[in-house]
Amino acid sequence: MERNLQTGRWKIGFHTWSFASLPLKSALKHIRNAGFTEVEINADKTHLDPRVFPRSELSSLKNLLNDLGLHPNSAHAPIDGVDLSAQNVDIKNRSIDLLVKTLEYCRAIDCPILVVHPNHSDSISLGREVMKKNSIENLRIVVKKAEDLGVKIAIENMINVGGERFGSRISDLKEIIMNIGSPYLGICFDSGHANLQAASSDISIRDEIIDAGEYLWTLHIHDNDGSRDQHLPPGDGNIDWGLVIRTLREANYKGVFMMEIQERGDPDYLAERCLRIATEIIQA
Repeated sequence: MERNLQTGRWKIGFHTWSFASLPLKSALKHIRNAGFTEVEINADKTHLDPRVFPRSELSSLKNLLNDLGLHPNSAHAPIDGVDLSAQNVDIKNRSIDLLVKTLEYCRAIDCPILVVHPNHSDSISLGREVMKKNSIENLRIVVKKAEDLGVKIAIENMINVGGERFGSRISDLKEIIMNIGSPYLGICFDSGHANLQAASSDISIRDEIIDAGEYLWTLHIHDNDGSRDQHLPPGDGNIDWGLVIRTLREANYKGVFMMEIQERGDPDYLAERCLRIATEIIQA
């Protein structure tokens, strides 16, 4: 069970989304048995989502993580029903309330980072400038609560639907960070989303990683063939992983090599295979 020793510079982590069909506590045991010591906990409609996970069970969840020797590097905030760029007041307030509750859950289990989408694709029709204004205004409220709780927020680069989505570039995320100006706000770099950008433009994965710089706190590592968001294990798509690893080292990345792979087939085999693949590409 002690296979996931630090590989070079980074520990390798795995996402409970790969075990979405299992209850959270069971998923965590499977991830630890696969050899991981770092985990990102899904909180979108399952697992740690405050809409489905009772607050009364947080203490026992924290104890289980400690007993397993599994560190909750991060949690993925709810996506369904959440839109920080929404114009609708009810949607905005519901989004803020749910994200604040998820931050409280993170604090209760000593999870240091909550990964948050800066907006939802439903708001693309508003245009980039309105999306930016609303995202900054609403996220500022959430970040204030994050500061109070001592939990960091890492905003994620999104899929650039139709070429008009604010938040799909690292430069967009840095605009949000600079406007809010909090040391509790950083970036989660999603390799698959960046690869879709690179496939349809002259934007490079390398440039996006370098641009994140000191704000790069965590990763969503997965692969695709450039056509859609497939969340494949590294090497099953067309991402140049040698380039990714070299660039992360150049950027002096100090976080966890966190994989976000969609559940398919035998999830135990998937987890073990992903650990082998990640170890190989990091050490290559």
